[in-house]
Amino acid sequence: MIPGIHLTPIGDDSVLLEPGDGLDPTDPNAYLVPLLAFLQKKRARFLIYDLKNVALIDRVYYEWMTAMNSLCLISGIRMVVANIRPYAAFALSQLISDDPPFACALDVDSARQAILRLAGSDTGAGTNP
Repeated sequence: MIPGIHLTPIGDDSVLLEPGDGLDPTDPNAYLVPLLAFLQKKRARFLIYDLKNVALIDRVYYEWMTAMNSLCLISGIRMVVANIRPYAAFALSQLISDDPPFACALDVDSARQAILRLAGSDTGAGTNP
C-alpha cells in the first residue's frame, strides 16, 4: 500500500491509479519506487492515471506526472491519463507549450480501449489515443 495512492489491477495488463488526498506531489521520491515495484509485481504494461478527483494541475503536479511517466517508459509501461477535469485541463494547457508526454483519454473506459489499440503497436507513447 502506498499512502495517497489507490492502485487497482483492472485486467488487460493494466493498473488503475487513483490519487487521494494524502498524495504529496512535491515528494515524488516517496512514491516512484514503491509504485514501480507494485506495477512490476503485477506485470503491468499500462498505467491508467485517473484524475477525476484532481481539481487543479499546477507545475508541481505536472512535474510529478511527468516523472511518473518517465519511470513508466523506462520500465516498458505506458501511462494513459483519464478524466481530466475542465479547469485542470485548462490550467495545464497554460503551463505547457507542447503536447504532454503521456497519452490522454476522456475517461477510464476510453483509456482501456486505447490500451487495447496501443497493445498491438510499438508507437503511441506520448500521443493521445
